[in-house]
Amino acid sequence: MNTAYAQTVLGKIPSEKLGVALSHEHLIVKPNNSDSYYEQYTLDDAGKSTEETISFKQSGGNTIVEMTPINYGRNPLLLKKISENAGIHIICTTGFHEEKFLPNWIFSMDDDSIKQKLLNEINIGIDGTTIKPGVLKIGTSLNKVTETEKRLIRIVSDVHKETGLPISTHCSKGTKAIEQARFFLENGVDPSRVIIGHVDIPNDIELLIELCRLGFNVQIDHVGRDLANNDATKVKLIVDVINAGYINQVFLSGDMGKKGYLPAYGGTPGLSYFLKDLKGELMKKISEEDYYHILKINPRRFFTITTRVNE
Repeated sequence: MNTAYAQTVLGKIPSEKLGVALSHEHLIVKPNNSDSYYEQYTLDDAGKSTEETISFKQSGGNTIVEMTPINYGRNPLLLKKISENAGIHIICTTGFHEEKFLPNWIFSMDDDSIKQKLLNEINIGIDGTTIKPGVLKIGTSLNKVTETEKRLIRIVSDVHKETGLPISTHCSKGTKAIEQARFFLENGVDPSRVIIGHVDIPNDIELLIELCRLGFNVQIDHVGRDLANNDATKVKLIVDVINAGYINQVFLSGDMGKKGYLPAYGGTPGLSYFLKDLKGELMKKISEEDYYHILKINPRRFFTITTRVNE
């Protein structure tokens, strides 16, 4: 008999215990790229990341979905340590970034072998640990979907249908979101089990509404970039999606995988921003009930796993 739960780095928990959740963040990340540009996107100090996570908890947060995928500096043991020390639920991921960040073995391994690798992480554990992911990731490139990315969407779709893990995506700069959605539909994926990510970057409400009409979830995850204007553009997007009738399909996060966004690393505004300044701005436009619907009810539904996964 199947039971509903959320899979965290510390094990299964009842999904109602997730509480206030950020659905796309990075606590430990190190892009596999030698370009010095990516140094600012390297978060590899567990102490500082724990400090940032504690700040989120002290502001009223309960869960962070950590979306660092394979070959991008993912470290489940450090995530477990952060979860234990901060007293925060952390859901980690399996799956892949866009093509430029893929491991070399993707291009020589057949589909069944890639699928089995993902299944092993889900059913046994990541990188020789017993730590299991609670969400699948797939990415597409800026202004294009490569043949390799299409292939990986098919594989991830098959893994999703076999395991029940939800899918959360990376759309580079919010491009090719509709194409992603169509590929998932072609591969028989229930759109309610997919979050299309970064689609707030173009600031195009019609894009978000079209994705919602197709049944997908949309993630507004680039807040905190326009502090001078109190994130007015992102606040308006959130309000407009709610007013269009799609509150059940809106997710909120910051994708703050960069030193310049986290006070513990010398940046701003930090993970507590969602429960302080941004909440204050949203409360001028929406009800508190709607605010917590986005941050509690939607993540609880989405990150619940109901299909049996082998122990």
